[in-house]
This record gives sequence, C-alpha cells and structure tokens, in this order.
Amino acid sequence: MSTTFPATYPDPEYEAAHLATYEREPRHPIKPVFPPGVREEDFHKAIEEFVAVVGKESVFVNEGLSDYIDPYDIHEADQSKRKVPSAAVCPQSTDQLKQVLKIANQYAIPLWTFSRGKNLGYGGPAPRVNGSVALDLHLMNKVIEVSDEYHYAVVEPGVTFIDLYNYCVEHKKKVWPSTASLGWGSVMGNTLDRGMGFGANYAHHQAMAGLEVMLADGDVIRTGQFGITNSPSAFISKFTFGPSVEGLFVQSNLGVVTKLSIWLTPQPQAFMSCAFSMPQFDDLAVMVDAFGEMRRNNTINSLVWFTSLIETLCISGRREDYWKGEGPVPDWRLEELRLETGFGHWYARFGLYGPRRIVQAQFDEVKAVMAEKAPTGELTGALYDNDAGVDAAKVPPEHGSMFVGKPELWSLPLINWPIPKDKVGKAAHGDYAPVIPSSGKLLLEWMKASKPICEANGVELMADFFMFERHVVLMNMFTWDQTDPQQKKNMENLYYGLYEEAKARGYGMYRAHVNHMDLIANLNDFNGHAYNRFVEKIKDVLDPNGILSPGKQGVWPNRFRHLRETQEKDSQ
Repeated sequence: MSTTFPATYPDPEYEAAHLATYEREPRHPIKPVFPPGVREEDFHKAIEEFVAVVGKESVFVNEGLSDYIDPYDIHEADQSKRKVPSAAVCPQSTDQLKQVLKIANQYAIPLWTFSRGKNLGYGGPAPRVNGSVALDLHLMNKVIEVSDEYHYAVVEPGVTFIDLYNYCVEHKKKVWPSTASLGWGSVMGNTLDRGMGFGANYAHHQAMAGLEVMLADGDVIRTGQFGITNSPSAFISKFTFGPSVEGLFVQSNLGVVTKLSIWLTPQPQAFMSCAFSMPQFDDLAVMVDAFGEMRRNNTINSLVWFTSLIETLCISGRREDYWKGEGPVPDWRLEELRLETGFGHWYARFGLYGPRRIVQAQFDEVKAVMAEKAPTGELTGALYDNDAGVDAAKVPPEHGSMFVGKPELWSLPLINWPIPKDKVGKAAHGDYAPVIPSSGKLLLEWMKASKPICEANGVELMADFFMFERHVVLMNMFTWDQTDPQQKKNMENLYYGLYEEAKARGYGMYRAHVNHMDLIANLNDFNGHAYNRFVEKIKDVLDPNGILSPGKQGVWPNRFRHLRETQEKDSQ
C-alpha cells in the first residue's frame, strides 16, 4: 500500500495546481477511521484483497489519503465532523472495478465513487459517510472515440477536459469540446453532476447519449441505442425502446458509469466572441429579460454567462488591492472602481458559432435588440473565421479560452481574493447554487436578498450565473482564509443563511456540498418526500448491501438509513 500519491496530471502546470490545492502534508493530520458497521478484521482483509486486484501502488491509507479529503473543509480541525475515507482504491479497468465491487459486497465496505475528485467547493473527493473507501476512477482514462462525422466523444471516467482537448488537437479532429471553467476536472464527473461548460453544447448532461454502467453486483448495462451490439446510433440518439434510464445515473449512487458519450460542437466556419456590459447594479433586470428572450427564440443558441464587477476584480487582484478598510468592499468604493477601470457592473458573455453569414446576422440582431432595450449598455464582438474551420488555438485567450473549448486554469487565482499578500493563509471557496427562473425581476430580487447575507458574514456578493433557455443556475460564491477559524464559522453561517432565503422562495439547488446533501434533498417535499422514497426503493433493489456512495444526494440505502439525520447534524 502506498503512503504517497502518484502524479495525477502529466502536465506540470496542472500537477502543480493540484499539489498546491491538496497539501500532501496537511496542517491537520488525517486520523485513521473505519467504515461504520464493519469489523476492523474484515476491513484489513478487504484492503489486502484490493491490493491483490489493483496492486499495492493503487491502494492508499493513512497519510497517503491527503488527496481524498476536502481541501476546503471548514471542519478540518474537528475529527468528529471532518469527512475522511478509511482508504482509497484506484482500479485501472472495468475488470478490476468488478473485482473491487465484489470485495466491497463481501465485506460490506461502503465506497465513495468519483472520477477526478475536483468537485471543489462541494466537498471535493471527501465521502458523505466517514470511513468509506474512496473509489477513485482517475486511472480509467481512455478517450475511446472522437467522431468527426457525427461530432461526439466517448470517454472513460478519468479523462479530463484538457485530455479530451489535447486528443482532438493531436488527432486533428474538427470538433470543439465544451469545457468547464477549469480544465483539470473529469468530463464524465462534470457531466454526471450536471455541470456546465461554455459554447453550443454547454449543458453537458443534456449532451450525453449512451452510457455504460456497472451496477453494484458487477452486472454491466448500456443505455439507449448503445445497448444494441454494433448499433451505428449508439452515441447519436437519445431515443430508446422502453423506459429511458440514463437519468438514473446522473447525480446518482445507483451504479458506476464506466463509459459516457457526449456531443461536441463541429469546428465552425465562424466564431464571434461577444460581451455586453451595463454600468449599474439594477441594470441586471433588463439584461436578463433581453438575453432570456433571445435564448428562447434562438437568436443566441449557446450559453450566456453573467458575471459581476467583483468577479472581474478578483481575477485581476486581491481585495486589499482595491480596498484598505475592514470587511467587504463597500458600494461607494465599488462605484469608484467601476469608474476608474471602465468595467461594467454586470457582464454577459457568449459566443456565436456557425456559418459566417448566420453568425453575422445573429450579432446584428443582438445589437438591434440591446440598442432598443438597454441603450446604456455596451456590446462588443470579435469575429474569427476560416473557410476550413476556425482553429481554437489561434483565438486569443481574451476572446477564446473556454468559449472555444480550450481548457485553462485561468480562474484559480480568484480564490486568493481575501488573503492579504503579507499573510500566510490558505485560500478556499464554496458555492450556494440555486436554480432560478430566467426573470430579470427574480434575479435582481435574489441579488438584493443575498447581498446583505454575504456582507453580514464578511464577504462581497460574488455572484455569477449560467443562462439556459428558461432558467439560470446561479453561483453565490464565497472565498475565505481556511486558517482563520472565524472566517470558517462565517462561511457556515452564510451557507445556511442563503439556504433559508432560497427555501422561502422555492428555489432548489443544482448541486450540494457533501455536508448538506440531506438538507438540499429535503427540499423535494411533495407528498411527504415521495421522490426521495422512490429513488431509495430503486437503491435498495440495485444495491442491497448499500456499498455505492451511501447518502449521496440524500439517497440512503436501507443499511445506512439510520445515519441520515446524524450525518447532517454532525456537519453543522
């Protein structure tokens, strides 16, 4: 068994960022824990058998678990509340995975499954149930196929956004993959957790077709047309015969997805990088309504990403660069900064993709609409075109980056916002992410309601959101110094404050931190939480021993159901 973790990224920049985030020598040592309800003797037998399957270099215990805790944990100093695994195992193939599941069933070992563990701000790779064994799939990392004809990719769990991009470049594929804002995450992990990217196929879970899934008993199924041997429609059609089951494995603990297809954007003849800004806080309402209408009538057929002035400043520096006083930057200072920098208070960024004439016509329509509805705003557009297809690598970062499918680590520095440069701290971040109708009135109301909650806990309203056709996924982001106990307490209070505000408005979450999965799942209150009961019925049939990620998304197997209330309480 290994006590050090192997290099996880071949790219030195990505590996350095990983090591800086996870701290191989944590300030608070990881104390050994065991899976609940499992005899110590059985646990050690299971570890020996895991080693026999995957090799000692792919099983980790004790200090070797530094990559398997939440690097932004607010409870890192409190062993009774901290989420830590008992061990980690890294299969390299479906055959090894099947043997790992067999051992886990034999010894009733709970596993916590993830692809790359980069769900940062939501617990990262840390398990819901303390003492679970981390089932780390990052070594299953093959790009199985990229189709130039139908524009899709088929990947294993460990394939990152930068891996897929590099594969497409190396093999001269005429496609643009969608990427998340950070390129180190798993394509599959992001997709299955309803993550979002940028560009035309930004809604990743809506761009998947066939899946291959291993159930808890080792049985393997394929969904949709992928379930037909040699089907030419395996990855290009969502149609199936009988019930569609793909959705059962999105934000799920009902199986382990081993192959996933995702649709890509054909390399376009023209790409236009667009931005629209407005100067005042209250301008958000008119922007949302205008862009929402253009999303629904297909004038803009890709993601529109809204960001705030604070986020623009975060990328450029730290709080102390702009504000020398105590607490968050006050409104009067923000207005000074806006005037000094020429930035807008709100930005809407999006891309237009396709044939040159269509892209130009779309931009002209956007220009006409915004001139009428938001005349105080400023619209910019930078056109790149090539009859043979635009080369994403040649689009400058200020216009391209994630909007042309080129993964970056560009946003990592923003979490340093609250750390003074003369202090040795540890930057961390979290999110509260409600799903809100695409309504200017409702979005502005949310900003005005959440702003004082943020400021009461020492942080600015750092909010951005991703506009779909009819709703937005909003990110209330908060950053803090993890070495400061008061700031950690403030972040806990902030989360619950935003939760109460969202609950009162009927807003659910698109994703939840491992500490709060039951809290968010309980928002599904119709008919005495009928949805939760339904999924748990399926869970008990498919996973009778409760080995797959117990408690994930508030779905508990019968064996661990007694932990439901204590897990949430222990997280507070």
